[in-house]
Amino acid sequence: MVNAMTAEEKNLDAIRKRIDEVDDTIADLLIRRMQYAKQAKKAKMQMNKPVVDRQREEAVIEKWRERARKSGGNKGLLELSEELMQKMAALLIEYTVEKEQEQEE
Repeated sequence: MVNAMTAEEKNLDAIRKRIDEVDDTIADLLIRRMQYAKQAKKAKMQMNKPVVDRQREEAVIEKWRERARKSGGNKGLLELSEELMQKMAALLIEYTVEKEQEQEE
């Protein structure tokens, strides 16, 4: 006997598929971001600049926080908190720097 999905289950399944699509896009963008970071590292090394640039890191984190502030204008949607965006940006930067330093060894 085939177990038919209810309309609610079909709707939930469709929503989950869209979330999966967004997750795939995010993963693809993170890969592209890492590729650009690798290019930036090469450029910095050619210019004899340090790989770690705290001023740039702070600017990137602030830009992510600003995105969260702008998302607050969409009432009815889940807002992105500045804290969440700050943590995500900091994690990306930390991971990128760690990978860049591994490549130096």
